[in-house]
Amino acid sequence: MKHPIMKNIIISILAVITLFGLFTVIDEGRNYIGKNYFDSDRFQDELSSFQSSIVPLVLAVPDIEEVKKNITVTRQDVEEYRYRYGGLQEQLDSIRFQYEERTDDASIEERNKKMADITKNFEDNAYVEKKILIEKEEKIEEYFQTIEREKNNFLNTNDEFIYDLKNVVTGERFTNGEVDSKNAFTKVYSSKNGYLKENVIFESGELPWDVTNLIGNKFARFEGTVAISEASILSGSREDEYKYFITNQRIFYGVLVVGVLAAVAFVLLWKRNSKNFRYDKAEQKYNKYPIDVRLTLFFISIYVAILSAREIIQYVLYYKGYDLIILTPIIAIIFTAFTLYQWTWLRAGIGHVEWKQSLIFSWGRSLEGFFLNRTIAVQTLIMLIVIFFWGFGTMLLFPVPEAIIIWIPATILIGIPVLVFLLSRMSYLNRVIVKTEEMAKGVLRGEIEVKGKSPVAHHAANLNELRNRINSSHSEQAKSERLKTELITNVSHDLRTPLTSIITYTDLLKNTSITDEERASYIAILDRKSMRLKTLIEDLFEVSKMATGNIELDKRKVDLTQLLQQAIAEHQEEINKSELDYRVSIGTKPIMSYVDGQKWWRVLDNLIINTLKYALPNTRVYINLDLVDGEAIFVIKNIAKYELGNDINELTERFKRADTSRHTDGSGLGLAIAQSIVELHDGSLRMEVDGDLFKVTVTIAAI
Repeated sequence: MKHPIMKNIIISILAVITLFGLFTVIDEGRNYIGKNYFDSDRFQDELSSFQSSIVPLVLAVPDIEEVKKNITVTRQDVEEYRYRYGGLQEQLDSIRFQYEERTDDASIEERNKKMADITKNFEDNAYVEKKILIEKEEKIEEYFQTIEREKNNFLNTNDEFIYDLKNVVTGERFTNGEVDSKNAFTKVYSSKNGYLKENVIFESGELPWDVTNLIGNKFARFEGTVAISEASILSGSREDEYKYFITNQRIFYGVLVVGVLAAVAFVLLWKRNSKNFRYDKAEQKYNKYPIDVRLTLFFISIYVAILSAREIIQYVLYYKGYDLIILTPIIAIIFTAFTLYQWTWLRAGIGHVEWKQSLIFSWGRSLEGFFLNRTIAVQTLIMLIVIFFWGFGTMLLFPVPEAIIIWIPATILIGIPVLVFLLSRMSYLNRVIVKTEEMAKGVLRGEIEVKGKSPVAHHAANLNELRNRINSSHSEQAKSERLKTELITNVSHDLRTPLTSIITYTDLLKNTSITDEERASYIAILDRKSMRLKTLIEDLFEVSKMATGNIELDKRKVDLTQLLQQAIAEHQEEINKSELDYRVSIGTKPIMSYVDGQKWWRVLDNLIINTLKYALPNTRVYINLDLVDGEAIFVIKNIAKYELGNDINELTERFKRADTSRHTDGSGLGLAIAQSIVELHDGSLRMEVDGDLFKVTVTIAAI
């Protein structure tokens, strides 16, 4: 559907006319609603000027002789006069300099008279007093000459005012015509309506302080009437002003009526056609801006529309449309239309606004981030302030060269050190950034220099720590890859060996020519290898479940002493057959702890079996259980049959054995399972190797 642009233009024009009428009422209503010409601001200003001038110029002019009688000369006046142009020697030197190149007799005589006059000023007070008296009298005469000139101007420019006034104090009456009821304007001054009260000093131009002091701050009060005749209004000097006011008042009411009609038409059309102000393409672009940008645009368009409407008021009301720039109403219409469009768009989308995407919110977050490190924030603010005032001081040198006296030491002591400090920090920061980029690319050679104790230095130290952790992580990753390869190899070997035996002896059993003894022997081997394979798979599943935490513990109050005794007793027959000497040290008192008895028995069982398999024959095995500081500590140690190597922690890896040739029947998961069970109980299992001495310490909280 074609966009109804004409209707929108008409609605916008009506909105402009409505604004025009509204602001005409707001700006000019006080001047024209229920007012006449004599209520206007312009006439009231003229009346106020008339009142403030008629008293000192006509009604209460001071007597010049009385003012002269009040003249006095003080000691301060004498001193001021003497030193007005400097000290005695300074004034004499000035006179000599003025006549330095004039050598004729007349000039020399004139110079000597001036020097004698100046010298006498500093010798004779009475001589100076006479000169000051003459000077003050001249100022008074100059003031009264000004009064006379201003009086003539005042009477000529205010001849339409008729007054009949009487001094309230002296009773003296002043009048310049007859005041009657036919006057167009009349103002009465009385005790009820207020006296005409003004200062008797006429303040015009630079009034000497001496005159003000001599006359005094006196006020005169008058009662009576001031009026303006109808004749002067209709045919005198005020005719144009009067007609101008009446014309403006008629235009004002006309604009008011047109504005009301336009407002009614705007409301009716807006209700029917407001949906037309949903121009989709423009609205989509508009809604992409942050909400505070949209609101700013909205208020700017309102401001421009109002400003244009008020500009039109000035041209229409005061210049009667003369020289009105056509661009002004066009701007008003465009921005009013834009305001209406934005209003509909904002109303439609205000409920779905993401305020966190606004510029103000992002600026606030930026400022919040600026103060995350207060040291950097404070240093940055100080540097910005110093640089600002340094630049301001430099600019100040052009209009005020004397400021260089302050600028040079401030530059040397503050400006240059701050600049060097800033540049050094920026240089150091750049070096840190370069090193950071190298780290991001995987280049980890060389540590970042940690210089000083600044936040940047602290950041460099953190990056070095991160670099060390990355190196450590790489080492761990390499180790993990190696152990994963070994795990696959070990699992493959340990599972394939019994499986191969099972397949081989199964094939032999298929042979019908074997004897019963051979068959029984093969079956026994199959049973042993099957149980071996079952044990491997069960241990693998169990350690996997423990590693993932997918196991539940049935914790109960258990006597660890009794549990250890049972575990040893379970393997007593194997212990007796072994070539090992077990030295067991267990206290008689029970050591209680909350554990899963079955799982904890598995820990003890695995550790005892580990000694039976990997302890060197004809050596001792030590087993201890003690209560120390509220913790149960179980220690088992033996001499290893095989060389353990340097990394003791690898013994807890899955399928890892001390017997690297893998001639023993173990699964390689015993220590890994034991460690997982202990960690599930919030305990610790720690292994130590000293040469061939292998020691395991298990710690758990006792109750």
